[in-house]
Amino acid sequence: MQFSMPQHTVTPSLLRNYTALVVQNNPDILHRFNIRWPLWLFNTPLHVKYQTASEVYTFILTDTATQTEAFGIFHLFIQQQAGISPSQASFGSFEIAERISHSEFAEWLTGIEGFAKELGINSLRIKHYPTGYNPSRSTFVRRGLLRRGFELTQSMENQFIPVTQINFDEGLHASERRRLRKCLRAGFRFEEWLNPPAHEVYTFIQHNRQLLGYSLSFSFEQLQMWLTVFSQHFRVFCVKDGEILASLSVTVRVGESVLYNFCPADNLTYRRFSPAVLLNKGLYGECQQKGISLLDLGISVNEAGELKPSLKRFKENLGAKNCDKYVFYKTLL
Repeated sequence: MQFSMPQHTVTPSLLRNYTALVVQNNPDILHRFNIRWPLWLFNTPLHVKYQTASEVYTFILTDTATQTEAFGIFHLFIQQQAGISPSQASFGSFEIAERISHSEFAEWLTGIEGFAKELGINSLRIKHYPTGYNPSRSTFVRRGLLRRGFELTQSMENQFIPVTQINFDEGLHASERRRLRKCLRAGFRFEEWLNPPAHEVYTFIQHNRQLLGYSLSFSFEQLQMWLTVFSQHFRVFCVKDGEILASLSVTVRVGESVLYNFCPADNLTYRRFSPAVLLNKGLYGECQQKGISLLDLGISVNEAGELKPSLKRFKENLGAKNCDKYVFYKTLL
């Protein structure tokens, strides 16, 4: 393996089967390579470009012989001499083919760290995807980073519902099954909100968050961009009482196998009905129809980022299981 930018060798290596490339501010370079797995949305070239960082380096692990196939990819964004992955997304981290060994990953990491030091970067912070997305690759990356001296600075519980042929109702706790029946008796319906006006969606979510004492983690401009540039990935589903919105969620098709219930919000006048149960039933059915195997409900935290037991319990009552979501950090000396 050698670690290089176009026309510039950065770090030689004792491993010869692979070449480690790095390209500055050009994530579209990935289109030149054959990648045998679908990238997570947040690591695709288009999404990386819309994360609005002034400087991003795309690292590619390819075969030395032809340099036509990518076996590992990683995007590193630079902010005030700190390297982070991602810049503005739920996660970034490494995507690595099954054929790469632990020693080869370690060699690649060594090259990335050496390159970062040459740039004057003083730290690396990597937010990994929930382990339930791909347990084996998550274990691989976790082991590799910890062996290279990264610290596990955060390990948050993430809730998800495995999507099978089993009916959603069968996984419900009795209390949530009662609330679901209550919504259905009241005539509430689940549907996709096609071509939703971004300002209406944002206003609904913002009002809900204000009443609950929470702030929004994204701007109106970001939501507008998601619903236009990434309209095939960011979609809005809702529960309606006639024409009145009782509940909605901005969802993200993170990958072929994952639908992320990214930003749910309720009309609090309907709290006694708990329309979120019907919303999640509808999302589960959407996953079944589209061949999606995992409905991600996210982490359960309060405004301060601390565990919110009541929210976690609600998700578990929907049939959710728990997995980990890691953040790794390393100071570069």
